[in-house]
Amino acid sequence: MRLTDEATVGERVAFYRRRRGMSQEVLAGLLGRSVEWLAQFERGAKELDRLSTIVAIADALGIEPVKLLPAAFTTRRRELREAVIGTAPDSVAAIKDAMFRYNGSARVLGVPDRAPVGAAELAVRINEAFVCSQTERWSRLGSLLPDLIADAWQAAHTSTGEHQLHAFGQLSLVWRVTSGMLDRIGEKDLPWIAAERDMAAADRSEDSLLIAGAAWRLAVVLRHSGHLQESIEVPIATADALRPQLAQSSQHASMYGALMLKGAVGAASVGDHVAVRDYLRECDRAAQLTGDRNDFWLAFGPTNVAIHRVWLATEMGDPRDALRQAEHVDDSALPAELAERRTSHLITVAWSHYLRRHDDEALTALSTARAVAPEQLMFTHRVHDMLRQMLRRDRRGRRGLRELAELVGVR
Repeated sequence: MRLTDEATVGERVAFYRRRRGMSQEVLAGLLGRSVEWLAQFERGAKELDRLSTIVAIADALGIEPVKLLPAAFTTRRRELREAVIGTAPDSVAAIKDAMFRYNGSARVLGVPDRAPVGAAELAVRINEAFVCSQTERWSRLGSLLPDLIADAWQAAHTSTGEHQLHAFGQLSLVWRVTSGMLDRIGEKDLPWIAAERDMAAADRSEDSLLIAGAAWRLAVVLRHSGHLQESIEVPIATADALRPQLAQSSQHASMYGALMLKGAVGAASVGDHVAVRDYLRECDRAAQLTGDRNDFWLAFGPTNVAIHRVWLATEMGDPRDALRQAEHVDDSALPAELAERRTSHLITVAWSHYLRRHDDEALTALSTARAVAPEQLMFTHRVHDMLRQMLRRDRRGRRGLRELAELVGVR
């Protein structure tokens, strides 16, 4: 059996199980599950999407959890009326090169100094980068990041005094948006490196809110790489440190709430329902203080908490409850630049319908999401898995389904 980039999680489980010379009976026994349960996942009859289950299987197989996760996306250029999309993976080589050169090795390698860029200009470019991130325009963002990394690094390492503290704060944000993009398009190691550099730069900025934001990004990377317990501990410990300052400003409340949301996501991944409820209670408390805001590009507020409740219900295995929760989400309150939040919610709704085999409703939600942020569909593995299975069980030849599958690269 050959493992391809398009292999599903279930197919990856089967590949590594056979490579270990392990039968389904042995692996199922190690997991405390039935052989039929495992067989259904391996043949694609059921979805294997919960990270806690993937981590448990990886432990039983003696491999890293990331080996069971889908590979990075490959370039698939598409031309829409407004822009060219799907080319974000083409930027990875240049981003990786900038990450290598503009680190501690820059002077050792003799990298030439760049023309200085002022803080105001960097702020404009950083804002554009985050707008691209939050509107899921990854192909545009990928072209911006190599120069932005270089210029922000140069500014941080040539400034002095208070200017240097501010410059390291800007560099922290650059590493954060870089980690987010690389994570979205499925890179395995680079998001972690960028997140760690975010934390280091934030620390040098001496800004407690930027340090907290770096912890938020690290929590995302930890969860995606299968470090589930750490993905809870990092944001919750950081939020605990912020709690005494909760009423100090809306920014403090936003950051606190965003960290608690990440704690809830991590708790759901390990099936800790009690912790999920506790953390959501804190999120509600913070959201009452903030309203819908976008401090530090975290999109925290009542609407984002409601969106997370829908996702959390699916993660905890209750798509019916997710759809009930979705009835209470009014994403019209979100500004246009938060297209990522709106599209993520629509994908979750589609997934909930799909799990209940309501393929027409799932397709409707995905089609609506396509109109909001098409690149988000292209670079979301759950969408690929959903469309692949919907095509297999399609008996009516839905034209819209096949057009959407073609857009994201599913055959």
